[in-house]
Amino acid sequence: MEKQLRCTIKLLDDQLGSITVEFPKDAKGRYLLNKACESQSLEEKDYFGLRYVDGEKQRHWLDPTKSIAKQLKGTGPHYTCIFRVKYYPEDPGAVREEITRYQLFLQLKRDLFHGRLLCSIDDAAWLGAYIIQSNLGDYDEDDHEPGYGDSFEIIPRQPEKLERKMEEIHEMKLKGQVPAEAEKNFITKAHALATYGVDPHPVRDIYGTQLYVGLTYRGLSLFKGNQLIQNFPWPDIKKLSYEGRTFFVHAVVDEKKVNHGFRVATSSATKHLWKCAMEHQAFFQRLAGERIPRRGFRRGSDVSIHSSGGFFRGSKFRFSGRTQKEALETSQSLSREEPPFARSPPLIRPRRVRSCKDANSPPSDSLEDVGLQLSDQSLPSTPEKIEELPLTFEKAPSESTTGSNQALLDSEDMVDAMNERNKCNGEEREVIEEVTVTYQEQEMTECKLPNNNHVDGAMSAPSHRKTKQEEKKSWSGVVMKLMICSILLALILFILTSIVLYESSLPAFEPVRQSPVSQNFESAYYAPSRAWVVSGYQQFTNTCYEPTKQFISAQLQMISNKFD
Repeated sequence: MEKQLRCTIKLLDDQLGSITVEFPKDAKGRYLLNKACESQSLEEKDYFGLRYVDGEKQRHWLDPTKSIAKQLKGTGPHYTCIFRVKYYPEDPGAVREEITRYQLFLQLKRDLFHGRLLCSIDDAAWLGAYIIQSNLGDYDEDDHEPGYGDSFEIIPRQPEKLERKMEEIHEMKLKGQVPAEAEKNFITKAHALATYGVDPHPVRDIYGTQLYVGLTYRGLSLFKGNQLIQNFPWPDIKKLSYEGRTFFVHAVVDEKKVNHGFRVATSSATKHLWKCAMEHQAFFQRLAGERIPRRGFRRGSDVSIHSSGGFFRGSKFRFSGRTQKEALETSQSLSREEPPFARSPPLIRPRRVRSCKDANSPPSDSLEDVGLQLSDQSLPSTPEKIEELPLTFEKAPSESTTGSNQALLDSEDMVDAMNERNKCNGEEREVIEEVTVTYQEQEMTECKLPNNNHVDGAMSAPSHRKTKQEEKKSWSGVVMKLMICSILLALILFILTSIVLYESSLPAFEPVRQSPVSQNFESAYYAPSRAWVVSGYQQFTNTCYEPTKQFISAQLQMISNKFD
């Protein structure tokens, strides 16, 4: 009997917790994803994926076309994956089944808590009120005592003022909404935010500035602190590539070719970012038959793109799933009845842990006392520009992680060696388990995109940002690659020239062949090498080719005799 392996899959629904799946050693990643969807009665599977962390603490999405055992190698013997939304739908209203929308609701609620879904104070209050309405139903004066919003964890270190505002909206404006309606309104509100579906990848630009790359249905977005500084729509991106720890975006902006390069913490993180970008570009093509740069595809399951990782190494990408358009077409063809499911109970948290600063002072309505700056102005729903965004992508302190892979799975990235830890300014940070993104108070300053001088698509970088040691190392690598390529090219040309010189009978080469140097070279090197090659060819013919030929002839003769 074939040996069965086990994998624990942690689900979005806290009520279901996790499931354990047994799989054969040669099973592909799609086997686990199908099992996870089947356990939750999900038919619209194309939006979801399984995420895991390898032995080097690098996050990955489980490839549905590759071996599970090979991808999870080094993470066992207790394999663990988490079930998450991978592609956030461009139009959540087009999702057909309520159970699929509920999974999207759970994912967005998790994004809000982990700091990936950034919003203003008004939006946070409305989102929190929708969560309360979904869990508790209509406001009841007898059941809901003042302060009941404190039991819901909406964002880390949420201030009391925000909780009171959530209670006010829940009491006055959401009466009569059933859970499905409240969740749909929550998703609609979250969809209008510029960080909807953003899983930030920390990078640095050519000036060393900390940025975050987000991948959504809109395209590839660049965030600096709390501002969206640029968005590259997928049709405008002509090529995505990487080399070493540098990720490149080749795009057309205002009818001009530009080449943006970003430094990533590690080479494995760079490859992960490149692969995620390629998958999102392939999935969110407007038409199933729309061509992807350099490599076209006729359908969603036939996309093949190559990217160079250097002269002697590279990565091949092949998108094997459906595109967004094909996923929607498949959803519309579903004819089953809505499957019943139970919603998770309210997430009740213990009494708020107050910081040392607040311990000796009375409660205040000022949000600044909590270390969280929020704005009363609503966030614009357009992705072009975020004028005022109170929350920012930022690394949490190392004390806030549990040391397990679960914290890494929900983080925006598990390694960022170039990201300096911000100081606490003497204030203690609260320990929030599995939260790797914090909300940090900061000034709302306008952020301008640096003037990258592009000449014919080439990126120019200021030299003062590189140390002499880095420049020397970079140039030495380039020189080494050029030397190796030159040696190989010279060797190939030398062999071809020797063959033409000694094997051809052209009169033009006769004076060269008759020269003493050429004859000495022929007798000393060329003739022995030729004899060795001929001998090897004859040996191969006698030992492999002739027996194979005889065997095939005998089989064909036997088949012919049977028919006769």
